[in-house]
Amino acid sequence: MKVLLVIAAICGFTAVLIGAMGAHALAPYMSEKGLSFFNRASLYHHILSLALLGCALLWPTVQKNAKNPAKALRFLKISAALFVSGILLFSGLLYLLAILPAFPFHFLIPLGGLSAMSGWLMLIIVALSLKTE
Repeated sequence: MKVLLVIAAICGFTAVLIGAMGAHALAPYMSEKGLSFFNRASLYHHILSLALLGCALLWPTVQKNAKNPAKALRFLKISAALFVSGILLFSGLLYLLAILPAFPFHFLIPLGGLSAMSGWLMLIIVALSLKTE
């Protein structure tokens, strides 16, 4: 749980840092389309950072209230890993595409979106594994 909380905090910190850099230092060097990509990347970076924080905060609840805690925690870890992957592949590559319009690996961006969506699906599985009281 502690490691996940640290990762979530680092992701949140970098979301604010990169967002501020884009808004203040990099905006003059980006096209309108690039700025749109950058803003979308920043939005999802923030959202997925909060999702990671949610995973970290859910850890004790899942540990105490899951029908099978070991299995539920494994799914929670997978969810968190998919959120990190979404940040790196979706937001990270969109940031690069915004700054470098000729970026050659833009075709990988949808994989980041699929990672983020899969993270949410894993979180649904975690929620369904909790005991109903």
